[in-house]
Amino acid sequence: MTAAKKSTAGSVTAEFAVILPVVVFVIAMLINIIAAGIHQSRLHQAAAVAARQLARGESTATITTSVTTMTTTTTQVSTSVSGQWASVDLTSPVPGPLGLLPTLELTAQAKAPNQWTVEP
Repeated sequence: MTAAKKSTAGSVTAEFAVILPVVVFVIAMLINIIAAGIHQSRLHQAAAVAARQLARGESTATITTSVTTMTTTTTQVSTSVSGQWASVDLTSPVPGPLGLLPTLELTAQAKAPNQWTVEP
């Protein structure tokens, strides 16, 4: 008696069809994580610029405009001056699909010494 031969034709296609959504999901998440890292870097840069502007005595509107130009319009700006330090706190939602989760936010803080501790 001859043994029936098992055909493996099409098994690679079926395995690829099962794995493809997982691969696409992993790539999409990696791209989103990279985008979040870039956005975090921009937040830190914007916070440093805003802190220097606040220390020079510029208006809150000018600082907010600078921050939204460097980041996004959804970035929240909080400024405070205490003693010889100017402080800026920025909060922004995570960009991309991870931003749909309301608990995920990126933050940045910067401080700069006041330039006008004595009025000129």
